Amino acid sequence: MKVRTMEIRTLKYFLAVVQEGNITNAAKRLHVTQPTLSRQLAELEKELGRQLYTRGHAGITPTEHGVMLANYAENIIALAEKAEADISLPSKTVSGSVHIAAGETKAMGLLSRAMMRVRAEYPEVEFDLYSGTTADLMDGLVRGQYDFLLECEIQPHVNLNVLQLPDNDVWGVVALKDDPIAKLESASPADVAGRKVITSRQGTKVGPLAEWLGEYADEVEVVATYSLGMNAKWLIREGFGIAFAYDELLVSETGGGQSDLIFIPLEPRIESRHGLVWRKTLPTRQAQVFLDAVRAELSDEHGA
Repeated sequence: MKVRTMEIRTLKYFLAVVQEGNITNAAKRLHVTQPTLSRQLAELEKELGRQLYTRGHAGITPTEHGVMLANYAENIIALAEKAEADISLPSKTVSGSVHIAAGETKAMGLLSRAMMRVRAEYPEVEFDLYSGTTADLMDGLVRGQYDFLLECEIQPHVNLNVLQLPDNDVWGVVALKDDPIAKLESASPADVAGRKVITSRQGTKVGPLAEWLGEYADEVEVVATYSLGMNAKWLIREGFGIAFAYDELLVSETGGGQSDLIFIPLEPRIESRHGLVWRKTLPTRQAQVFLDAVRAELSDEHGA
C-alpha cells in the first residue's frame, strides 16, 4: 500500500464503517457526508485491489480482507495517536502516559512503588495498564503498543532488553476449602490426576506445569483457561474445577483465613521468575523516567 498524507484518515474512515456496520451512522460519527465517506472507501478498495466489505440487509459486513485491514488499522491508528501525543509534549516537560502490559503477579508491587516514585517527582505522568497473559501481550510490545511488558516466566530475548525482578511466584492448586485436596499440605501430580482443572492460558502442555505433571499430563482434564484471576475464582466457587495459579493470585492466605478458597503449594515446588521487558530504545521521556524509578527501587531493596 502506498503511503499517502490521507492514509491515517482513510483508515479511520474504514474502521468507523466496520465498527458501526453502517455507512450512514459512520458518516455521522465522523462528521462527514455519506457521499464523501463512500468515495473514500471506494478509493481505498481501488488502491488495495481488494473488496473490503459487502452490503446487505443487516448493513455492512467486512470481507476476509476487510477484517484483516481493520485489525491493522486499529494498531496503526493507536500508534499514530500515541506518537502525536508524545511528540506534542513541551520540550521541558515530563508528562504523558507510560503504557505497561502485565501478567498477574505479585511482582506488580515493585512496579507500583516505581510508579509512585515517578508521580512524586513528575505528577503529570500517567500510567496505562493492560492485563493479560504474556502470550497475548508480547505481540503488542513488539508492535510498539506498550512501552514495557511485565513478563511472567521470563525468557531470554535477543532483540529486547530484559530486567529480571526479584519477586518469584510459587505455583500451587487453588480449591474450595471442603475439597478433599484442601486437606493436603502440598499437592503432587498424582493428587491432581483425574481432576477437572482450570489453568492460565499457557495451559499444561508446555512450560513449568507440563514439566511438573510429567507422565500425568494426559490425566488431568483442562475444562477452562483464564487470563484474569477473578474469573477463575468464580469458576472454582461454582465447583467447575480446581485451578493452577500463583500464590496470592486467587487467595490471599494459605489456610485459616476467611476466604472460601485455599492455596496448596505443588510438590515438587515450582517457582516462576519474572522480568520487565522493553524494546532496544525507549520511545518517550516518561518511559525512561519510569525505568529509572524501577532501577532505583531495585537498588533500594538490594541495599536494604
